[in-house]
Amino acid sequence: MANSDTQMKRPYPPLSFVNEFRPHIELVPATEVLEWVNSQILSDEGELHNPDHGHLIDADIKIMWASSAFEKQGRTVLGQAEQVAMRAGGWQKARMEQQMYEWFGDVPTFIITLAADYCAQCSDLDF
Repeated sequence: MANSDTQMKRPYPPLSFVNEFRPHIELVPATEVLEWVNSQILSDEGELHNPDHGHLIDADIKIMWASSAFEKQGRTVLGQAEQVAMRAGGWQKARMEQQMYEWFGDVPTFIITLAADYCAQCSDLDF
């Protein structure tokens, strides 16, 4: 197992992303989180390596920051994993695909979204 403080330091969302007022939830790619997950959780050398997650090494996953959490059925959602599904056609599908290409360069199979407002202030353990 690796033993380096710099490898273990988790990524944080950009402060400007969290602190700027927006009338809507904004989303941005979090490539630094994916790199951290790959090196610390999925890699055999990672400090938080869990062999139960080995099947994810080759998965087509992208991670995003959402500027804030959202409420669903009376609960606050701080993170979400989803399989990308384009349940639309024509221009609706084209808009969704364009957004994916602008963010990631392709359309991923899975997206994990994290609430940046929460992740900016939570403990490393809670992260």
